[in-house]
Amino acid sequence: MKLKMLFILRTIWIYICLFCLPFSFLLFSFSETAQSQPLAARISMYQGKPAIWINDEPVYPMIYALPDVPGGRWAWYEIPRHTIQTFCEQGIRIYQVDIFFDQLWRKDGTFSIDTLKRQIRGVLSVCPKAAIMLRFHVNAPKWWITEHPGENTLYADIKPQPDYSWGIQRIIEDDVEEPTRPSLASDLWKKEAGDRLKQMLHLLARTPEGNSLIGIQIACGVYGEWHYWGFNNHEPDTSKPMKIYFQNWLRNKYHDVKNLRFAWHDPHIDFDQVTVPGLYERKHTTAGIFRDPQQEQKIIDYYEAQHQVVADDILYFCKIVKDNWPRPIITGAFYGYFFAVFGREAAGGHLAVERVLSSPYIDFLAGPRTYYPNAEAAGDPYRSRSLILSCLLHQKLWLDEMDDQPHLLSWKDSSYMQSVREATATTLRNISFTLTKGMGFWFYDFGPSGFNGGPRLTNHGVVGWWDDPYVMQMIGKFKKFAEQQYQKPYHSDADVLLVFDTRTFYYMGSDKTQTFLTHFADNWLPLAVFRSGAVHDVIHIDDLPLLDLTPYKVVIFVNTFVLNDKQKQFIHDHVEKDHRHVVWIYAPGYCNGTYLSDSLISDVVHMHIDKVKNEKPVTVQIDSSIVPGLQFSVWSTPVDPAFYVNDHEAKSIGSYLHTNLTAFAVRNFPDFTSWYVSLPFDDVRLVQYIFQKAGVHFYNKSGDDIFYAASGLLVIHTKTGGHQTISLKNGRVVNINLSPLSTNILDAETGEIVFSNF
Repeated sequence: MKLKMLFILRTIWIYICLFCLPFSFLLFSFSETAQSQPLAARISMYQGKPAIWINDEPVYPMIYALPDVPGGRWAWYEIPRHTIQTFCEQGIRIYQVDIFFDQLWRKDGTFSIDTLKRQIRGVLSVCPKAAIMLRFHVNAPKWWITEHPGENTLYADIKPQPDYSWGIQRIIEDDVEEPTRPSLASDLWKKEAGDRLKQMLHLLARTPEGNSLIGIQIACGVYGEWHYWGFNNHEPDTSKPMKIYFQNWLRNKYHDVKNLRFAWHDPHIDFDQVTVPGLYERKHTTAGIFRDPQQEQKIIDYYEAQHQVVADDILYFCKIVKDNWPRPIITGAFYGYFFAVFGREAAGGHLAVERVLSSPYIDFLAGPRTYYPNAEAAGDPYRSRSLILSCLLHQKLWLDEMDDQPHLLSWKDSSYMQSVREATATTLRNISFTLTKGMGFWFYDFGPSGFNGGPRLTNHGVVGWWDDPYVMQMIGKFKKFAEQQYQKPYHSDADVLLVFDTRTFYYMGSDKTQTFLTHFADNWLPLAVFRSGAVHDVIHIDDLPLLDLTPYKVVIFVNTFVLNDKQKQFIHDHVEKDHRHVVWIYAPGYCNGTYLSDSLISDVVHMHIDKVKNEKPVTVQIDSSIVPGLQFSVWSTPVDPAFYVNDHEAKSIGSYLHTNLTAFAVRNFPDFTSWYVSLPFDDVRLVQYIFQKAGVHFYNKSGDDIFYAASGLLVIHTKTGGHQTISLKNGRVVNINLSPLSTNILDAETGEIVFSNF
């Protein structure tokens, strides 16, 4: 009997050891990692900049994010766990993970958040005090797309194609092709996705994992970045949902059919007869590279409606999050991209940014860094994708996505230390830019998925992109440095302001052969400004009234080809004063929203401007006394229309090659100076000439070094290094020797190096 009892007790003990104790340990481990106090988060101003507040404490916005790519997307996998732990050891508290409806919402109608909870637990298991942000993709699951073909996007130029289905595919892999995806105007998709989003929030809020949630980034569109499906090479969206949306949008805009007929110059059109523009209407323009509102208001209206539907979607889902989470939570989206949108802004850019920034349901916007031109290699200027001063003025946080792989080699390679210098220099350049702009960032790490852009994978195994002891040490030190700097009041040290507009793209051809000029102006001219040795800010024209213009000695209106009377009056009253220099590019104010006229340009630039029809490339030659031998054109592409100055009171400093037509002129007025340039340019020497006339501060004029400056810090990024003479704003001249491939942060008052990459 005793032996039998011992056998039973032994059996029970083995059962407990094998099954109950491990389960108890797991429960104990998770209870230790879960937040004991639920986290509440908000974004509000702190020391002059938008900040993330977690339980009423400001936290420097430095974040680590896993990718959505198979192999690296699950936080409980070996490599992701390692990279999360590595960043946690450097003091990073906020982590982002991706989740899709495909992983929660099944065809049979069931809905489970088990995968989502496991994602959060994966982070907390190695970083117990982590605060979690979700990149929640509201894309309809693939099975939903198949079951609702009438809700899907159609293209004016090509038939939608099904996703490539072999192997384990990234869910968003085919977004940029001609994918089969729900129309972003689909009411059915929005309602069902919105209902499921509410369900997810209610379920998660009742779990321990939900205690760690501080924010949700709503994602959809190409790669989750709210570009319209297939926009880069194709023309969305001719579907029935978009047609219905367009008709209703027109009703809200024009109210009465008489107003519609007057605007469209069509005496027979009715709201119910309106169709989405086809391929010919999209590609054809009646006024060179411009759309004439007198003849093309329909296509102008359509593109504006398409951008409004995207803004509608973002705000709709963000409002659901705000309304259905039991605590304060931050919400945002990939949106506000202005630079490097491939010349396809009308088809799929982010042109309704002012509406999104004005919404109480948006706390932050985000985007990857500018990919081109010359934006990645050592010696190039890092810059954000957006007009981030506008974000700050609206008290919204901008988060840069650092998705560029440092050029690291295997430690066995003889050039390893050289690669470390480059990797730390470029990484510090990137993250210090955001610091000097009062904004934040996340490292979006494709490394754990095995994605690799260089030779390191061959010799080093699958690693995180920043998983190097020297790089991580620098990141940890920067975190501490930035936290100290974050306590200081923010102010920009820029004295140059670049002004851009999004409305312009509605009034220009959307094909890349028609957007070339404004694409060049928006992306290549700023590159020259970065290399000038001066520091500048960028802003949306609608936000000028929110800005103190006092510090700016030069204001460049880069692509403001559409100006209304209110904007022109503001510029006259508030910009053209205080001996400021105002620079106008190509066709400022050529359209007033109703018609096109070169006389409108004359009113804006205060010089008489004439127009000439042109069907060939044009080149501007600068007076040799200003910059010897300087000529510039825009990719040897025909510019139509072309404009020239015909004003005897203006001083000509450049003309069209082989003509006597003035293409570059300046005119002085008692309280300001007006510059007019008939083509955008990217020559550093010409930028420096204008800036010098305006009294802009140059830290140096080498044309090789990149400077960022704000709040008492001066950042210098250099590829070549060597002896540097730097002129500080307080008049002090500093002579220092810098290492090649280095980024250094200086005290802006003393010139002392306070932080360096190596």
